[in-house]
Amino acid sequence: MLISIASIVLNVLFIVVLNLEFYTDRAHLADGSVREWQRSPLARLGLSDQTYLFYIQIVLAVVSVVTSILVLVGVKNNVIRIIQIVSSVASLIMFIVIMIATSNTHAKYA
Repeated sequence: MLISIASIVLNVLFIVVLNLEFYTDRAHLADGSVREWQRSPLARLGLSDQTYLFYIQIVLAVVSVVTSILVLVGVKNNVIRIIQIVSSVASLIMFIVIMIATSNTHAKYA
């Protein structure tokens, strides 16, 4: 039961963190000025054409949350339990992959 609640909370937290603007991009413009942008990991995925990672994260989060809710309401099927654990771990791994990918992504302006 504790794993199910933690899975739901963490998957919601993953989506929130992916939408927070905590990256700063700086670019030197042609006139010599410097411009700064605040970007979220989701925006940086868009810059690098890797939005498919976010879609995979969403699918894994939905599967994890749905199976966690099923376990919380009393479904005692081992297959559901295995799917819940696998999707929760996969969602965590995908979140880490997205954070690594976005930390190395920088916009280039000409």
